[in-house]
Amino acid sequence: MSIFIHLEVVTPESVLISEDTDLVTAPGVEGYFGVMAGHAPMVTLLKPGVMTIGFPVSPEDNKVKRYIIAGGYVEVLPEKVTILTERAVAREDLDRQKIELELKEAQDKVCAIPSSDPQCAYWQNRVDFANACLGVLVGHKV
Repeated sequence: MSIFIHLEVVTPESVLISEDTDLVTAPGVEGYFGVMAGHAPMVTLLKPGVMTIGFPVSPEDNKVKRYIIAGGYVEVLPEKVTILTERAVAREDLDRQKIELELKEAQDKVCAIPSSDPQCAYWQNRVDFANACLGVLVGHKV
């Protein structure tokens, strides 16, 4: 049995990531979870948050990649993890000013729309995504 598991992260635009890794952690709706080769099959919902790729050897380990994902779905098989998400951004590609503008716009929409409106959930997801991005920028680790 291989110690690696194949990860694919798919957005509406493209396959963003397709690589082998030793560990994937993702923000499930019931909490963060980790997946390694040989994991039991499962399908679950994801919430906006930080996905990490790679097993950190030390706190300063630069080999671990961090992406902020906008929620979605994950399918886990013993040799493969597939994440379907509307949006994923690498930590090094984050632009604080742009994120702060997105957060303000999304917060304004959430405040202006009744909670019973289906659009409210969409804008709340945008708020959660922007907050996850800002959390990474200010140094909160997962």
